[in-house]
Amino acid sequence: MEMKNFPRVDADLAGMDAAAAGMRAEFGRTAADPSDREWVKRKLRHMVDVDQYVRKLGTSLPREKYSQEETEYFWRELGPRVCAMDDAHARELKELLGVYGWFKLSEFGRDPDTHAWLLVQHADRDTAFQKAVLLKLEALCPQGETDPTNYAYLFDRVAVNEGRPQRYGTQGSMVAPGKWEPDPLEDPAGVDELRETVGLEPLEEYKKRFAGL
Repeated sequence: MEMKNFPRVDADLAGMDAAAAGMRAEFGRTAADPSDREWVKRKLRHMVDVDQYVRKLGTSLPREKYSQEETEYFWRELGPRVCAMDDAHARELKELLGVYGWFKLSEFGRDPDTHAWLLVQHADRDTAFQKAVLLKLEALCPQGETDPTNYAYLFDRVAVNEGRPQRYGTQGSMVAPGKWEPDPLEDPAGVDELRETVGLEPLEEYKKRFAGL
């Protein structure tokens, strides 16, 4: 089979790789100090910055400028990069959790709690890690030490990854342009009541977020 070249895509991916490497190098100029909570906050923010840069690039470039063949090639090449990034972030996060257990709201504030949760949410290749963190958040929620919406999203993520119905309706997919539908639910009739307990809007309102996609 003839192998086609896509120099425009390769150039964009190389630019992304260089930018992400530059972000990491810039942060690495500060000596690592896991015992310093301010450094930990900056580390979590940095990992999320890299995560969001790579993911947002992936959702913007193909629709804006590529042919269908280029888009398919882009996603084939981007996938392993995202997996490698997520795996690296999970390893680094585990090291920090070995020191702190979790980044409690009373000790670290809201941003580190959310940043760490997002990194766990994206660690789909390590479901055992996701489940271990879910147990931590389950214990911390009643104490007011983590955002309950983060717990809800991770609960659903783990359930879907294990092939079980989700509880809060946070996970789903686009079934048509502008139309998002949740994956199977534990209790479709009671989902809005469950969502309310963790601070989420009704499911129909949540669906409207995806209307422009």
